[in-house]
Amino acid sequence: MPRAELERSIDELIARAVQMKQSEGRLRALLRATRAVVEDIDLSIVLRRIVEAAVELVDSEYGALGVVGADGAGLEAFIHVGMTTDDADRIGHLPEGRGLLGAVISAKEPIRIDRLADDPRSSGFPVGHPPMDAFLGVPIRIRGVVYGNLYLTNPRTGPFTAEDEELLEALAATAAFAIDHARILIEARTRERWMTSSAEIAVALGRADSEQAVSTLADELFVRSDSERVVIVVPGEKAGTLHVAAARGADAASLAGRTLASGESMAGAVLDIAVSRIEPEHHSDSLQDPFLLCNNGSTGPAIYITLGDGAQVWGVLVAARSPSRPPFTKTDLEAGVDLGERISVALELARARDSQQKMKLMEDRSRIAQDLHDHVIQDLFGTGLELQSISSTASQADRWRLDEAVTRIDGVIAQIRKIVFALAPRDAGQTASVRHRILDLAADASKALPRPVDVSFSGPVDLFVSGALVDDVVAVTRELLSNVVKHADPLDVSVDVTVATEDIQLTVTDDGGGIPANVHRSGLVNVEKRATDLGGGVDVTSSPSGTRVVWRIPITEEVAR
Repeated sequence: MPRAELERSIDELIARAVQMKQSEGRLRALLRATRAVVEDIDLSIVLRRIVEAAVELVDSEYGALGVVGADGAGLEAFIHVGMTTDDADRIGHLPEGRGLLGAVISAKEPIRIDRLADDPRSSGFPVGHPPMDAFLGVPIRIRGVVYGNLYLTNPRTGPFTAEDEELLEALAATAAFAIDHARILIEARTRERWMTSSAEIAVALGRADSEQAVSTLADELFVRSDSERVVIVVPGEKAGTLHVAAARGADAASLAGRTLASGESMAGAVLDIAVSRIEPEHHSDSLQDPFLLCNNGSTGPAIYITLGDGAQVWGVLVAARSPSRPPFTKTDLEAGVDLGERISVALELARARDSQQKMKLMEDRSRIAQDLHDHVIQDLFGTGLELQSISSTASQADRWRLDEAVTRIDGVIAQIRKIVFALAPRDAGQTASVRHRILDLAADASKALPRPVDVSFSGPVDLFVSGALVDDVVAVTRELLSNVVKHADPLDVSVDVTVATEDIQLTVTDDGGGIPANVHRSGLVNVEKRATDLGGGVDVTSSPSGTRVVWRIPITEEVAR
């Protein structure tokens, strides 16, 4: 009996020694895991090292860390260890935080299960998922709030124990400190990046022309933001629509200038309620927001930032990332709202500067127009009268030369009057006259021609070409100039509008290659129809040396009124 008792005591001492050695080994493993977790400050590296350390600490086959979304319901990120790339590809999108994973999120306490299949909270596995048995889930808390959860499955040495749970809780406490430190550093860097970007963008907008400000803004935002697509959306011309003022990045060409219904994008709701928001990554084919980036049924994260001065919102900035990219954070949202207000101030300053410059230009033009009208035309007119008086007493040969000089002076006076008319400022709110609209069309066409389009007016044009007739004359001028620019390849183009005693004539002449015999004349058909509807007609003269189109309508009592 004493010998048996001694042997039993020796066995107990050996077992305790082995247990103490194992505990010492696990504590050393915990220290190694702690050191591995805290020695880096990059959050993505920290999160992966936490999972790797947890897997090694409890000797499990699979491990993961799910980052809880901002709403506290689902997962916005999922870092896994042990599963091969092929396994992950077969499963498809990563877990969203339902079933047993969601139970850990809801409970906010550790959950330890010997067999997953026996737990009613388990929702099963998707096709291609490797088999998993035992389960241990432990929350990671930061300042009392659950940041994420550690999930371990398939322990190699039997079911998870209470000691495993305690070790993981200790690791989770250290992980919370490391994550919090990394997040604070990320927030500081994010704010610094946004502040630097807002200052540089404001400087760029201050140098840009107001008409190009939105395009400049899109360029600057795309270069400085960590996003694959940047879109600036403004209210459309029609109520309930959105217009894409600028787009940069992935598929930007298909979005730029597009108009869509407000309900087709979250930008419409943001514009209506004037509240910026973050859109997390989604796994659903039903989400069709055209401004987001999609891949294999997943829609990437995005941020919608209102652009305005706090009192009025004039647009929405949409920055989108690809699925699986890091989500936008609350810090991004706060800094983005500040950026939106700074941008609006910079744009307003740019518009005010442009308005001031345009006002100065208008004043200069008005002064030049007045000088031309009051002095130059008067002097030319007086010179013409003097030449005419000399002509009556001159010889026949000299009289012919003097008459030619008077005719040239009349032509110069007509050109100066056209310039005076173009330089004269238009009254605010005044509808543009037919002269102004034709001059604008000629200026636009001149950009695509080697020489400016020559425009002349004869007779009381503004008196007789008014009301609905203005739209007809302008439409015909636009069509004829468009045909010349697209097909004629001319050097010189002229437009003449003449109001005579009986009719109104619009003549467009060019020295291009003429109208080909086999060309489809859909544009000229429209021009002829407008003339015949008004009781007039069209004369077209074309040859390899040029084309002359005369569009004429009679002056009826209705037109005269």
